[in-house]
Amino acid sequence: MNKRVTLKLYEGSLTEGFSVILQMGDEGKSPVLELSGRLPASPVLSKQYQQWQTAYRQQDPLHSPHRIKAVETGLPTNVAMVEDCHRLSAQLGETFNTWLRSALFRPVRDKLLERLQPNETTQLILQTQDTTVQRLPWHLWEICSRYPALEIALSAPVYESADISAVSSRDRVRILAIFGNDKDLDTATDRTLLKALPHAEIQYLQEPDRPTLDACLWDQKGWDILFFAGHSATPEGVGELSINRNDTITIAQLKHSLRKAVSRGLKIAIFNSCDGVGLAQSLADLRLSQIIVMREVVSDRVAHTFLKSFLAAFSRGEALYLAVREAREKLYALEDIFPCASWLPIIYHNPADLSPHWQDLSTQNLPDQAISTQALSSQAMLQPAEGSPSRRLSRLLLSQLGVVIALLGIQSFGWFQGWELKMFDQLMRLREKENRDPRIVVVEVTEDDVRSQPGADTRRGSLSDKALLAALTTLETLKPRLIGLDIYRDFPVRADEPMLKTALAEMDNLIMVCEGSDESINKAGISPPQGVPPDRVGFIDAVTDPDGVLRRQLFYITQAASSPCQSSVNLSALLALRYLAADGINFDEESLQLGKTMLTPLEANDGGYHNIYAEGYQLLLNYRNLDDPADIAERVTLAELLSGNVSEAAFLDRIVLIGTTASSFKDALPTPYSRGLTTENQTSGVFLQAHMISQLLSAALGERALLRTWPQWGEILWLLVWIGAGGVIAFSWNRQNSQRTANGRILLALLSAELGLLGLCWLLLAKAHYWVPWVPAAIAPVAVVVTDKFVVDR
Repeated sequence: MNKRVTLKLYEGSLTEGFSVILQMGDEGKSPVLELSGRLPASPVLSKQYQQWQTAYRQQDPLHSPHRIKAVETGLPTNVAMVEDCHRLSAQLGETFNTWLRSALFRPVRDKLLERLQPNETTQLILQTQDTTVQRLPWHLWEICSRYPALEIALSAPVYESADISAVSSRDRVRILAIFGNDKDLDTATDRTLLKALPHAEIQYLQEPDRPTLDACLWDQKGWDILFFAGHSATPEGVGELSINRNDTITIAQLKHSLRKAVSRGLKIAIFNSCDGVGLAQSLADLRLSQIIVMREVVSDRVAHTFLKSFLAAFSRGEALYLAVREAREKLYALEDIFPCASWLPIIYHNPADLSPHWQDLSTQNLPDQAISTQALSSQAMLQPAEGSPSRRLSRLLLSQLGVVIALLGIQSFGWFQGWELKMFDQLMRLREKENRDPRIVVVEVTEDDVRSQPGADTRRGSLSDKALLAALTTLETLKPRLIGLDIYRDFPVRADEPMLKTALAEMDNLIMVCEGSDESINKAGISPPQGVPPDRVGFIDAVTDPDGVLRRQLFYITQAASSPCQSSVNLSALLALRYLAADGINFDEESLQLGKTMLTPLEANDGGYHNIYAEGYQLLLNYRNLDDPADIAERVTLAELLSGNVSEAAFLDRIVLIGTTASSFKDALPTPYSRGLTTENQTSGVFLQAHMISQLLSAALGERALLRTWPQWGEILWLLVWIGAGGVIAFSWNRQNSQRTANGRILLALLSAELGLLGLCWLLLAKAHYWVPWVPAAIAPVAVVVTDKFVVDR
């Protein structure tokens, strides 16, 4: 229920001051509070208002058509001086608020501040017969800025309810639209705006003569709204309408027909014309419920902008007061070229009646049947708004279809891939922390090891022949199940180390590496060590994403015939398969079954990827979630291994990886856990191989699932779900009675949808091990709402 505040000014004038009575209560009920006060004399207000009015109506020296004014004939034709208007309006507003902050009026003002609530819809009715006080800019009162759901209306001091006869039942709002003398005016836009109203029956009268107008007002069915566009004026305080090029009439001349229209249900009169204060005062005597007029002369553009905004807000279910406030506040955007445009709209209210809503005007109107709120220029017209729910749904489906096509089109060009990969990394980091893999030990060749290892002066890489032989000899006593040497040895063993040559050729648990060639990037490849059987050589080629991050494991690939490396299985896969085979778990190459897991190769457009290089068998790399990717396994340095300060238990039956972590050899890549692409944020290749081995072992044993993606139809269905979510939100927007409520709820709904989407993506990745596209799903609900509101509605 709306709150009603009545402020009665009586027994006085601006030169003498006023006695004031404040009444507060709910609309339609007796006041629950009454307070007396006083406003002091302020003759300067009257003088400043006259100065502002003169400047407002004064002709622009450049003859700009921005402002129409009242000339001798009473018909507005041109504009006022912009700078004077701005200066005098600011001066008048300051004096006006100083008057309302006076000590005599403070008890009234304080009571208002005490009892009003910021979000409570409030009608503040000013009752006074002083014409100058009625014309003052009451919307500038600081009370209005404090309370966004409050609007001020004017009322005559004496009022009574209209004598309403039986009103005929009607399922449409009946509007009588009168288009009077429109010389130099654009009334076609007013007509277009009215046509856009939902469930409205409108009769148009174009420059009618008086008998025709009189007859229409007497219509037996009655009218809900009377609308006038054309020239009007208030000479000597009497409102006049120019109904055609030859005839000008006063409200008094239409008294009998208007009174009959009121008795048959006429509730609202809207005069989208100039200088309508006199019209409102005359109509108030006829007990009409609500009258909306312009206090001064008004330009076409201001009149159209106000009418468009008011009809949009009122027809979607806003209270008339709030609809006028919203439309008035939208005029602020025009004040650079139309000074004081927001001053013009005024409500005259008969306090004996309740303020009507659009849905009160007919028996079948619904709040969601609002007209479109798209922007309107002086040339652009509103398109018809949706009416029935089926029409609303069809337009909504159109917006959803457009979003689906747009998102799938954008996705097909791969423009989402970068964002998808960043979100993938973030979700990977948000998973629960995991422990090291106890089946792997990493022997790292550090920078100190490179310099101080045995035979450092004769080394031909990061590891000398003497140091490698010593490491292998030591490891043989520790009895690991497998040893993987993640260091290139494309050169022969030195002649003075024959035992190393024998070890490389005969150690069945030792796996060595090579690298394939790639002519597309002029990569020559690296040969395997001499004398090592091919079945003990694995390639260590890596496939990084466009941003340089390693997110995929290359399991198998067919090497080019010209490549010096002919191994088709990755080092990590070869070690994992041999480790599992020792436990009786073998890989079925036809079904791609490895233990308890089916290996499903990654395709070029799976997940968030678009047209990636997907040759061979590639798997998404399910890193163990550690604070540091290098903490994947127990680590010892080469020096520690060779010193003998290690236990057999630490190596027994495990996979030992030997690799270089010295930064001088640049064997490192960024991972999803890297905070940048600098060397300091990258992970050495030996630890990356450890993650790959761990992934395959855990998947085969059913301990950790591989990361998977949905098929294409699943990803499209996923997108449609979020398109549908956007549709639900957009549909609920149009079912709200209040624009503020609708905007707040739609923002909350979109925020909830986005948070829900993020949570689902994390849950699917962390618990179900599915990587699903996030970007198009995140854009979908927002795009549907925006498209439905600002594109389809246009």
